[in-house]
Amino acid sequence: MLFYHNIDLKKHPHLRVFFCLMFCLCEPDTLFASQPYYQPRTYGSDSLYSPFSNFLSYTFDSLQLPGNFNTDNISTNTQTVLDHLGDPKQAIDNEGGFNRFVNRQIFPVDSEYSNESYTAAPNYFLHLLGGGMVYRKDLEWFRAHDYDYATTSAVVLAMTAEFLQEVLEKNTTKDDDEVADFFIFRPLGILLFHNDAVANFMMDYFDPAIWPSLQVYDLSEDRINNAGLHYIYRPTFFEMANARLFLYTGLNNMLGLSHRMNDGENISWGVGQSTQRVDFDLDRQVELKTSVGIFYDKNKSLLASLVINDTGGNRFRFNWYPTNESIPGKLGYFLSQHENESWSAGLVYKIQLGIGFTVK
Repeated sequence: MLFYHNIDLKKHPHLRVFFCLMFCLCEPDTLFASQPYYQPRTYGSDSLYSPFSNFLSYTFDSLQLPGNFNTDNISTNTQTVLDHLGDPKQAIDNEGGFNRFVNRQIFPVDSEYSNESYTAAPNYFLHLLGGGMVYRKDLEWFRAHDYDYATTSAVVLAMTAEFLQEVLEKNTTKDDDEVADFFIFRPLGILLFHNDAVANFMMDYFDPAIWPSLQVYDLSEDRINNAGLHYIYRPTFFEMANARLFLYTGLNNMLGLSHRMNDGENISWGVGQSTQRVDFDLDRQVELKTSVGIFYDKNKSLLASLVINDTGGNRFRFNWYPTNESIPGKLGYFLSQHENESWSAGLVYKIQLGIGFTVK
């Protein structure tokens, strides 16, 4: 991978150990589990799925917050992230030392800085659980398509996406953020979901799904618009008649119910709080807003969604996914309005990156 060329592994033996451990996974696959995460569909969000589309959605996920995360200063931010990963001790020391690192990134250990511990939650729900599911789905796709090195391909893709996401976030994040995400939580998610028992346990008891927004390159704004990747859980052990608990996680987190209909179709709704911006001067270090969403899926492939007060200052976001029933049905569409009164719209075809525009 070209962006690793500036790391002198001779000077950083811990990086040699890390890469050796990660690529211990990267042997030819000999065991095959059932494949519940990758389910080929000709409709909905899964009709757009491929490992490359998953890669784009994961990499661009944080661009939902354009006031904090963006593609500015890519070269400088890339070198900064490489420096922090090349010398994680120095990156941790820059932010107050090991105890502050644990308190901020892993779990609360310092009551004096208890407000910093809120930032650990995304590490578990996005990088560990979400990143683990993304890896597992890609792994099963590579296995289903008879790749000789399915695990190698899935690991490389996952860690490349993780690195690039850290670069896109670097204008705002702390120096030790990429240390936790790249060295701890994403690898742990990969290791957990590589294990068939763990992956099957999660599927059997939590019935997860990955729902991406229809992200586009916005021609008028010269940026990625309508980004977003959310992880859905509908616990099988919590059912009421035809309804199940519905958990919607990501930069927007909601709790509600999912109602079964016919032929594998579900109507789900949730209420929660969406992240509007990151601000380390706030008590919880993020500005939140009450959000409401309604979702229509078939066999866990999302067909349509409407979210009010979505992330990043969106008053609403509407996504309509391909149905493949006609030529217009092969396209995905989105429409949104931002708090500054601007409107955005776009089209997606076959992959998770389309073309859009914004009108102010």
